[in-house]
Formats: sequence, structure tokens, C-alpha cells
Amino acid sequence: MRIVRKILRKAAMIFRRAFYRILSDAHVSGKPINSSPLLAQGAGKISFAKNVHVGVENDADFWNSYAFFNPRNENAKIEIAENVWVGNRFVAIAEGPGIFIGKNTLIGNGVKIYDSDFHSTAPEVRLSAMPKRAAVKIAENVWIGDNVMILKGSEIAEHSVVAAGAVVAGKFPAGVILGGVPAKIIGEVHG
Repeated sequence: MRIVRKILRKAAMIFRRAFYRILSDAHVSGKPINSSPLLAQGAGKISFAKNVHVGVENDADFWNSYAFFNPRNENAKIEIAENVWVGNRFVAIAEGPGIFIGKNTLIGNGVKIYDSDFHSTAPEVRLSAMPKRAAVKIAENVWIGDNVMILKGSEIAEHSVVAAGAVVAGKFPAGVILGGVPAKIIGEVHG
């Protein structure tokens, strides 16, 4: 029975990854190592450098989620440098200048990154005005904990850590620990 379960599990994983690959329509360069399904949709470009891992088998949400990369328009881009690990339930949506993730970065489960507000905050033009957009830049060797949200215009410098559940909006220096809503510096990384 154990062998049958193992075969069925492997077949289900292959089917899920293939299903989301068929649904994907974005222009993708590079080939990430997908443990979980990856859905790449949008008119823009997604670039994966070498050794990018997406999803974690035998981890929370593996069976009921996928990673979503969405460069929504022709000018939008999402760039992932080498040796990045992305957890399950990852979402990156770019409408503007783009999302850039530096090498050797670790990203936990349920992380969401946006380069746009998507709507104006002014009620009278909420559905018609152009939203605010700004690039998101995550430098190399950053560790982002589970369920973090990173908003437009945010910059996280190298060797920093973002605590689980933080909402990041702003520019932060190298070697710091960020936490809270909104995120602020709560410590320094000592190595």
C-alpha cells in the first residue's frame, strides 16, 4: 500500500504542475525548479535566473495552492536572481516598474509582493484614475518570513530579515530586522 500511495502522490504532483503550466500565458525566461505549481499569467515578462526554487513539497499549503507570478501589462516585469527560494502560496503582481528579487533570498509561505496600489484611494476616481506605482527592490541575501506583504516602492537592502506577518512599505538599510504593521526596524542582523 505504501508503494501505491507514493506512486499516486508523485502522479498527482506531476499533474498539478502540468495543469498550471498549461494555464500560464506570460513570457517566461529561465526555468525555475518547481516543487509546487507555478501560474505565470500576464502580458509582461518574468525572468528566472539559475537555481530558483518555487514551492516546497511536504509543507503547508502544498496540495491546495500555487505560486502566482503576474506581470499584468506589456511593460511590467518580475525578475528573480539566482539561488532564490520561494515558499508556497507566493504572489507577485507587477503593473508598473517591476519587482526585483536579489540572489540568495529566502521567501516564506504566503508572501505577497505588489508594485502598484491597483486603485486610487480617492473615492470619486477609485475605478478610473491611474493607480500609484513604484518598483519593489529586494537586495541579495534577504530572508522574508511567512505571510509578509511588500508594497509598491519598497526597498529592502542586503542581508536584512523581515519578520513573519510584516507589512513592508518604504526603504530600509542593509543588515536590519524588520517587523510589524507597518514594518519598522526592530533589530540588527549580527553575523
